[in-house]
Amino acid sequence: MDVTVSPVKLKYAIAQSVEVDGVNIAYTYVKVKVQNLAAPKTVDILYKDSSGAWLTAPIDLASNYGDYDVFESINAPYAPEFAIRYTVDGVDYWDSNYGANYKLVSNKDNIIGANVILNKATVKTHSSGAFWLEGEIYVKKISFKKRIGIIFSGDDGKSWTETNATYQGVEIEGAYDTIFNSAIEVWKFKTPAQNYPVEPDYFRLAVYYKNDETGEAYWDNNFGQDYKVSKVDGSKIE
Repeated sequence: MDVTVSPVKLKYAIAQSVEVDGVNIAYTYVKVKVQNLAAPKTVDILYKDSSGAWLTAPIDLASNYGDYDVFESINAPYAPEFAIRYTVDGVDYWDSNYGANYKLVSNKDNIIGANVILNKATVKTHSSGAFWLEGEIYVKKISFKKRIGIIFSGDDGKSWTETNATYQGVEIEGAYDTIFNSAIEVWKFKTPAQNYPVEPDYFRLAVYYKNDETGEAYWDNNFGQDYKVSKVDGSKIE
């Protein structure tokens, strides 16, 4: 199987351990994106417990978006250090944070698996027939001077339009204790409303992070294949 881009990427994770009415509640909330290479497939979190032993727990399929899937667990075991394994066609693919593993400090931080990741995008239509896209982008706090945005096409790549996103705050998704130093920013976008060709019946899109301090650019383009979302009003991808 020729896979030139790693087909598994952590979308979002947070580990929390809190006392509620004298009871300790400890969990990891985790979302993973995988390229839809074949079926069946499994996704697991491999994590280190308090004794230092490595254990495995499954992450469940939450949504299918054609050429990629989202797996999610709202109550995975408490995992301050972990990696993600994607198994398909008898082959294991890993997202281990480039061999360093993901590390979380309970109630103090959260993490995504890249510098920029699409959180969601929704298609909206006007009575005039005009379309627009709106949604959210997750961004790591690695620079102050930056531009976040979306590039999209309504004619299957013949032409592209770029729209900047705006800063909305920090992400606290999955947090029981919401007072912590979130490492993830949320940026929102809304493209101009305009008419597009009926065919193809989808938009292609990718999101970017342009670091103006270093000149570097980071992309989330759905494992190198671009995201696609139907032009039907209300269509959504995550």
